[in-house]
Amino acid sequence: MEFLNPFAFILLLGLIIVFLKNKNLPFQKNILEKITTKVSFNKKKRFILYLIAYILLIFALARPIIKHGFTYVTLPKNNIVIILDASAPMKCKDIYPDRFDAAINKIKLLFKKLNMQNVSIIIVDNQPLLLNPPSNDYDAIIYLLNHINKNFLFTSPISNVNEAINEAKKTIKNPIFLTISYQAPKEGLFYNIAKKSCLNTKISNKGIKFSYSNKDIEKIAKILNKKETQKRIKILDKTELFYYFLLIALILIFIASFGRSK
Repeated sequence: MEFLNPFAFILLLGLIIVFLKNKNLPFQKNILEKITTKVSFNKKKRFILYLIAYILLIFALARPIIKHGFTYVTLPKNNIVIILDASAPMKCKDIYPDRFDAAINKIKLLFKKLNMQNVSIIIVDNQPLLLNPPSNDYDAIIYLLNHINKNFLFTSPISNVNEAINEAKKTIKNPIFLTISYQAPKEGLFYNIAKKSCLNTKISNKGIKFSYSNKDIEKIAKILNKKETQKRIKILDKTELFYYFLLIALILIFIASFGRSK
């Protein structure tokens, strides 16, 4: 058995100091009589129970464990950063129901095909807006996507997706960029979510073209999964024992404090 927090045993020094100052009980007689009214134990037995409970609480604070060795977990090292265009042309209906909602539906489908990589979404209208930090809790991200307040979007005739990429590089480690827009970014994977020009804005001819089938997302997922690099972390496989000490200590305190008199 080992202890994760052995410094907790310093509290035992307080117990030693009390005994050095008072060889009898660490309570004044009148205080002890008040807190142990109608208890079936005499003073000596009550004191022993409190003493044992105190020591057990210190052992609980010291976090005793039983080691079973180490286990290794493989986790994705890269963070996928999805740059989601939210400028005015993203409301065009050349793609049903419109470009923006179609993009969100495709993102939800993409989540089903990823290998649990961390994903962060940045929405870009006038300025980039971080929807969520890197996370593989896709259900939570989908919830955020479903509750976007669109009243503050689609105000700019064109969005600066490249600015969003630059800002993401400053805060997100090992980013892999996926831009969903009608205009090509300066780097990263480009998902072209447009069929024809709209609102006097041209569309790029580059990137992976939108499809009403799942072939477009399958292609994107294949590329992203292939780019994935992994890291191995070592985790201590252990059994925590502190709650046993804590439970016994509480039982002893309860018995000593609330037992009925004979």
